[in-house]
Amino acid sequence: MTSSLVLAACGGADGESLVDSESQAVASQSVVTPSTEDADRRIIVYQTTSLQLMRVDHKGTSHLVAQRTGEPAISSDGKRVAYAKLPDSYRAGDPVRSSELHVLNVSSGKSEQVTQGFDDSQPVWTPDGSVVLFQSTQRSGVPSLWRVKKNGKDLTQVTNKGSRSEMSSAHIPNPALGGTLEWDADRRIIVYTTTSLRQGEDGEVRVIAFDKNYDVASAYSLGRGFAPEWTERGTVVYSRNEGGRVVTIEARVP
Repeated sequence: MTSSLVLAACGGADGESLVDSESQAVASQSVVTPSTEDADRRIIVYQTTSLQLMRVDHKGTSHLVAQRTGEPAISSDGKRVAYAKLPDSYRAGDPVRSSELHVLNVSSGKSEQVTQGFDDSQPVWTPDGSVVLFQSTQRSGVPSLWRVKKNGKDLTQVTNKGSRSEMSSAHIPNPALGGTLEWDADRRIIVYTTTSLRQGEDGEVRVIAFDKNYDVASAYSLGRGFAPEWTERGTVVYSRNEGGRVVTIEARVP
């Protein structure tokens, strides 16, 4: 698991110096443009290689948010960060058997637990920042996507409702852990890659379209591949291994 950093709100050269000061502990970063009223605020949230989630306030003071965390996910407005919290007994490299989701208020530094009791992981914010999608197997017995509001309310299974088998023709596979997942925010559609069942073979590139309540409207496969990305035309470009070479494919998404 790589460490990551999110600059929740930034302004001026001081913001850049904070990023540089933590660069040795950071593998990647994303910058969220602040709104006008927050333009003077520079708050960094990042995960270290030892799975500590840290917050650096606008004065440059570091605060420990939580130990043994999954990779943080920042909301589109930069005000909240969702993360999975692993048990105190967890050690790096162990299989994840249980974890709970928390949401950090970047401004106040306070976290609120939003799920508990299962193996909830891999949180992803919806484009409007109101809902967190996440993965769980234990909740239904089948790897599925679930959703919960940022305040912990309206916990709902999103994919594979009523399914008892991954072999069902109606089964919707989860995104690969640590894989690519991208939103086409205008149409509430995600494109992602799955884990291949065969070693050395590409997984699937899959699409899920959601309705206004973030229930599944449609779900389907674009075929084998990896690293899908949305284009400005609303198509998906991804790569595929074929005959010892990598080819690029562009697909239209209705």
